Amino acid sequence: MKRTALAVTVVVVAGLAATAFATAGSPQGPPRRSLHLVSTPQESVGFQPKHRELRAGDRVGGGDRISGDDTGIDRTTCTLLGKQEALCSAVVQLSKGTLTAEALVNPGERVSHYAVTGGTGAYAGANGSAVVTDIPNTVKTDIQITLLP
Repeated sequence: MKRTALAVTVVVVAGLAATAFATAGSPQGPPRRSLHLVSTPQESVGFQPKHRELRAGDRVGGGDRISGDDTGIDRTTCTLLGKQEALCSAVVQLSKGTLTAEALVNPGERVSHYAVTGGTGAYAGANGSAVVTDIPNTVKTDIQITLLP
């Protein structure tokens, strides 16, 4: 498992899940039931251990630009629980408020499932889920969000 791949996967996935949920509070009409977003890593944002092989207890973090049905940035931190799983928390900052999301992620898999766990401002009380899929041959991630009423 490469450190960069882990950081990009967990950061992008978490951030997109949270950002997608943000558009549910739009004042232009009834809440949307689904959203589509794409995340792109911000290369200058993030951290990882200096040692070569990642191990349980290590933390990695990073950030992404979010585009699609909404725009903004995210910041994600993941703690490795073992070689095949990491607990990830994301915070997404948008113009109308902030959102949070969490997931247990397997860095080696292309698809992850996140829970939107809350929000502030226009997104207070946000909840829902996201299916996040790495886009092959890119560093981008596709996010399909389902919002709960």
